[in-house]
Amino acid sequence: MNNIDELKQAKFLSVSALNRYLAYKFDIDIHLQTVYLEGEISNFKKSGRNYYFSIKDEYSELSGMMFYPNNAQLDFEPQDGMVVQMVGKVGVYEKRGTYSIIVKKMIKAGVGLLYQEFLDLKDKLDKEGLFNKEIKLKLPEFPKTIGVITSPTGEAINDIVSTLRKRMPLVKVVLYPAIVQGQDAPNDLIRALLESYENQEIDCLIIGRGGGSFEDLSCFNDEKLARCLFTAPFPTISAVGHEGDYTICDFVASFRAPTPTGAAMIAVKDVKDLKENLNILNQRLISSYTVYLNKIETKLNSLVGSYGIAKFGNIIDNKYIKCNVLVERLKQYSPLHNIISQIETIKHYDLSMINSVKMILKQESNRYENKINALNDSFKNYLNKININFNEQLQKLIILNPLNIMSKGYSITYQDNNVISSVKDIDKNKNIKIKLVDGEVLTNIIKINED
Repeated sequence: MNNIDELKQAKFLSVSALNRYLAYKFDIDIHLQTVYLEGEISNFKKSGRNYYFSIKDEYSELSGMMFYPNNAQLDFEPQDGMVVQMVGKVGVYEKRGTYSIIVKKMIKAGVGLLYQEFLDLKDKLDKEGLFNKEIKLKLPEFPKTIGVITSPTGEAINDIVSTLRKRMPLVKVVLYPAIVQGQDAPNDLIRALLESYENQEIDCLIIGRGGGSFEDLSCFNDEKLARCLFTAPFPTISAVGHEGDYTICDFVASFRAPTPTGAAMIAVKDVKDLKENLNILNQRLISSYTVYLNKIETKLNSLVGSYGIAKFGNIIDNKYIKCNVLVERLKQYSPLHNIISQIETIKHYDLSMINSVKMILKQESNRYENKINALNDSFKNYLNKININFNEQLQKLIILNPLNIMSKGYSITYQDNNVISSVKDIDKNKNIKIKLVDGEVLTNIIKINED
């Protein structure tokens, strides 16, 4: 087939169809959707509220445009000869068959575009409250399981694991391997985060990597990653780079560590320090309770040596003597004694009067005898009441004797040096002390049952 026949059989495209196809190719190429470009501005001009210009270097030149409202965010006005950094999308202008970069952001070259994006995102998330310290979760004092998101082959995981093993050997480490550098790193870090959120055993999580350039660490400045980290159900520690490196994750996480090793040191206490603190606390506890027991012993000795306990028998004897004196006084002033005296006087009267009044005396004698019997009965009842009251008071003194009560199995319960009389007064998170007749018991609370 010659060239003429080939042309006769070919299907010819229109210019607009070819340009449309080229525009489609540009649109599906992910490398052209976000392009970071540095160059010198030339042929700058305004049209309405939009900017049009060329961006060039020593060897090439490219058309550029920046539309409103993106250009309204600039804090400077572009000029010819100005070296700038920009980020935008490369697209085809189908009508003329040319391609250009459509700029979204632009800064002067000396500032650094990545760093400016970092500052803009930091300001945005700060205003939304993602850095609020008041809502950050507190680290557990003694975590049992710690999650780690980092590269499985980097130095960071080795530093974290070795530090945790030295400080707290019993802690469990769960690694969620992830890419920590490059374009795919943010999505992979988010994947690892979501996977760790499903593990209900994790007490806290470390996310980070070792040192590197600002560009190497920029995956930790991703907005989606920051928002995912903000929703963590447990405390998080960001450990990205070295002491002077800061990323968005550092501000969002519950805590920021200068290095991966520093994150491990923040996450767990050193077992050596814990042992030393426990020894100090133990000595303080022994000293405190020794002083307290000495005070209790002094109070007990004072109670045992008090007049009411030491002279208890003498007090009862004195009461008994006073009771006998009272009985003798009652006998002395009783009606019976007066009647006997009157009868003796009457006997000295003339015998003639005895016969005349014999009947009267007999009647009076009977009347007085009835009164005497009534008085005797009343007096006996009175004495019985005194004896009963005396016995009751004696029994109360015996019952209220603290040593007697405690020797029967009773005890006194204290919490924070206060006597507990009701289960409602007990704080189940604190220990209680039980005082028995021959010592004390310090115990904790397992369960409280209310009647």
